[in-house]
Amino acid sequence: GLAADTAVALRWLNIGASMGHATSLNALGMMYQSGVQVTKDTERATELFKQAAEKQHQGGQVNYALAVMEKTPEVAMTNFKAAAENGHILAHYYVAGFHSTAMAGGGGEASCRMAVASYRFVAEKADWLHSPIPDAIDAAMRGDLEAATLGYMRAAEMGYDVGQLNAALLLEQAGGGALFPSAGDYERQALVYWTRAANQNVADARTKQGDAYYFGRGVQRSYEKAAAAYTLAARTEASGLAMWSLGWMYEHGIGVGQNFHLAKRWYDQSLEANDAGRLAAHASLARLCLRYLWAWARGRDVGEGPLFFAPRPVSRDEEERAARPAAADAAADHWEQGAVEDDADDDSNREEVDSGGSLTESLFFIVLLLGAAWMFLPLR
Repeated sequence: GLAADTAVALRWLNIGASMGHATSLNALGMMYQSGVQVTKDTERATELFKQAAEKQHQGGQVNYALAVMEKTPEVAMTNFKAAAENGHILAHYYVAGFHSTAMAGGGGEASCRMAVASYRFVAEKADWLHSPIPDAIDAAMRGDLEAATLGYMRAAEMGYDVGQLNAALLLEQAGGGALFPSAGDYERQALVYWTRAANQNVADARTKQGDAYYFGRGVQRSYEKAAAAYTLAARTEASGLAMWSLGWMYEHGIGVGQNFHLAKRWYDQSLEANDAGRLAAHASLARLCLRYLWAWARGRDVGEGPLFFAPRPVSRDEEERAARPAAADAAADHWEQGAVEDDADDDSNREEVDSGGSLTESLFFIVLLLGAAWMFLPLR
């Protein structure tokens, strides 16, 4: 029965707590706090919560803070903040309450911003008693996309990032249906959800927001805003698609000033970040090479320095190694000969790989240029 199960749980939790296991300490503290299978002992529970909190257990930090909040509010807030930094929803709620009280007491704009940020986190991340997501999943599985879209839209309005993501995807892929008969209506609603999801740091949502501004889907077309969204996605999310889009915009001067070197940089980064897009990235680099040579031949400003076939960039480690005094090198060789030899082997391997990659890239573009010349030159 339930009593037997809790007795077994108590035994194992005692074993875990004796070994310093943070989750066991916190769970055992909750049993002493509620008097489950043990005599209710608030002081013992508080001590167990404290031990769990000292091991950086989020639940232990919150429970310990709640136990000492009236006697030592400073200690309680320290633990609430520590748990909130790791995403604990209840901790965010109490941190928000603390800043709201401080704001009412003249805490100023900083307290107001902190309170709003924590309350927003709770509103967006906390689970509701009755989530519409399971019903939306069931509707999608049986092929009722309209019901699935409606369910995910309800979840989106409740702050679920999954709801925002899936609602936007379904609106884009399946259209608005009876919910949004007009294309402009469902595109606008999809952009709303992409923006909300992006603000909750959902992967690729910021890139989709940039797409909406680039193609004018649900909003007036703005290449500048598209470039800003792509830049944010590329830098904060390492989105390979956003990097490629930025390369395209810099190559053609759309929404940003034309810059062949920045275009190549973003194409190169897209090549590294998105293995599935290697073909598109290589094709874009080939096109960029032709466009660069054509602009150079016409005397246009193509920037300083070679765009392709540039020397291999030297890393910071290599620069520091080259600048190290000879005496330090001798000492390192004397005391760490094995490690130095391993580093030398690794460096030689890296140089071989880099040289091979540069040669392959060079040959690729040479063959491409010869093929283009063969196609465009008149045959005799």
